Amino acid sequence: MLKHWMARVRAPLGYLLLAGLLATGAIITPYYLRTSLENFQPLELMFEPPQPILPTSATVGSGAPRSPGITQPLTNRVVLIVVSGLGQDDVAALPALQEPGFKQTSTSAHLFTAPVQPNQPGLITLLTGASVELTGGYSLDSTEAAVETPPASLQLARLDSPIACGNLLSCIKHNQNTTAFFGTPSWYNELNPEWIDYFATFPSEQPATDVSDAALNFLRKKSANFTLIQLNALNRAETDYGYNSPEALQARQSLNEALFRLTSSTEIELNKTTVIITGDWDNAMQTGDRWTIPLLMVGQAVQPGETFWGRQEDVASTVAALLGVETPRANQGRILTTALAMPSIDLAEKMLALVEQRRALAQAYRMRLGLSQPLELNDALAVDAEKSLRVAVQDYRLGSYDNVESVVDPVLRYARQDMTAARDEWFAEMRGQRALIVGGILLIPLLLMLIWRSSLAFLALLGAIPTVALPYLLYLAQGRQFAFNSTSPELLREDSLWRSGLALAVGLTLIALLFDWAERRRERVTGRIDLHYTIMAGLRVPRFPFPRLFTCSFLMLGWLVYFSGLIWFAWYYWRFGLIGPIGTTDLPALPDFSATFLQLFALDHLLGFALWMSAAPLVLAALVAFKRYLRGKGEKQSNEEFDPHRLLHPESSAIIKV
Repeated sequence: MLKHWMARVRAPLGYLLLAGLLATGAIITPYYLRTSLENFQPLELMFEPPQPILPTSATVGSGAPRSPGITQPLTNRVVLIVVSGLGQDDVAALPALQEPGFKQTSTSAHLFTAPVQPNQPGLITLLTGASVELTGGYSLDSTEAAVETPPASLQLARLDSPIACGNLLSCIKHNQNTTAFFGTPSWYNELNPEWIDYFATFPSEQPATDVSDAALNFLRKKSANFTLIQLNALNRAETDYGYNSPEALQARQSLNEALFRLTSSTEIELNKTTVIITGDWDNAMQTGDRWTIPLLMVGQAVQPGETFWGRQEDVASTVAALLGVETPRANQGRILTTALAMPSIDLAEKMLALVEQRRALAQAYRMRLGLSQPLELNDALAVDAEKSLRVAVQDYRLGSYDNVESVVDPVLRYARQDMTAARDEWFAEMRGQRALIVGGILLIPLLLMLIWRSSLAFLALLGAIPTVALPYLLYLAQGRQFAFNSTSPELLREDSLWRSGLALAVGLTLIALLFDWAERRRERVTGRIDLHYTIMAGLRVPRFPFPRLFTCSFLMLGWLVYFSGLIWFAWYYWRFGLIGPIGTTDLPALPDFSATFLQLFALDHLLGFALWMSAAPLVLAALVAFKRYLRGKGEKQSNEEFDPHRLLHPESSAIIKV
């Protein structure tokens, strides 16, 4: 008896065990995938000594010789205020930033953020102007960074060198200017003490008014050319107690008072100071909007105007232009000229200095990847950039400074495109071979199925194809992109459950609709034994084909695992190549965020498939039974309805035909 019972439950238990193992693997694997992405280290760029476009004897508006990267300062004091958790809604809700007097004298912008979360939100990007591709040190987990993630101190140190300053603080100190910091110990501990002349640290929950009071006292008595102020109390209160909690409301009121004082002409000399207010990545993590953070500017050299668009990397180059110091060598942003009021000669000088920095960055980037410099004669954009640069230099020497930004724009665009082309060239070295191997792996089970010629395997394949494809279509229908900007890994896993469940329902429904057709096809191939007799005489009722449905569910689970695993393997192979980390711990120099996101997408939906497929045999059996109920009792009822003998003798229960 026990043997008979074990024989009956052996297949269902094995099926559930397989689904459980797949679900467990889909839960654990993203952790290792996250670790493999987060251990990318800062890209060590070897910069050559600055090569000025103009001779060092060329003079600027003041008549002083022009040094490489050094320009005429627009102000002698810049105060950069970074409010952790500041978003567009917070800006609209703070009365200090909505007063008519402030709005008439200030300008604002929406800054696009990086594609993934930095390890230290805002700190590295704001100081270096470099993307996370160059700096490394990012995290896919919003609560805790992986062990392999490089700290911010290492990121800043790797980009800095004796001949090339890598961040705003070192560039300002290199130009014999002074700096100050007011903020949390977590930020200060990542900074080199040699970069800071004066500092004061506060706990992360310290009210914003306390931090602003200390900063204002310093600005009145000693001052510094560049002051970095971090206000973290609002973010801490919203994270610990909730957005509408009393603690968060109190922190918001304190922040409003602090910003009012830091932007008031009675508290700070705005005619001699430029105040910049921006946020970091914390707000983007909380709201789910990973695209933009706010920026507001008021004070000296600020051109009031309408809200415009920019990138978070633009802050570093804009501060460098305000102070006239060298732009950080790894900076990938532009100068926010829309927000600055300056003479055309200063604008021309600063744009040419930015061109110098950007050309040096593109060359160092190619050298780091081991690629040769491109042949500019074969690239129309390169030819246009070279012509534009010659025109800009000639106009500068002749004293014609109008429209200089539009003249050098092709040079900046080409430098950015050249870095993108170098990245694609580096990734494309082996992708042709990889595509052939992945295509061959895709054809193996299809060829085996042609040899096997199983109707159930073919039916399971028909159900698995739309099931695997539908989550991607649903994700696109939501207006999202396959990038970390669109959603967080946590939300991606949560949403994958309903997307995979809906897709699986469509696939099972398709199988249920075609199951009887597949069975009739099998009967035509293998033949039927006394089938007409059993139906007509009613001596034996055909059993419900639950074993066949269970086998079909098992085959469909195999197809889902195959397609999801193929997608995961294809993108993994696309990132790492034929050898990759197999037998070695070396990783590529550059991360591939899109491929990693698609890997996470496939794994998360494989988890959903494994969970929902545990009940697939019962659901499929119910769908088939319901379909047969709607269509009648199958072939027996159909034969009885069209049997001419039954039409003549409806009272007869059975007619045996000879």
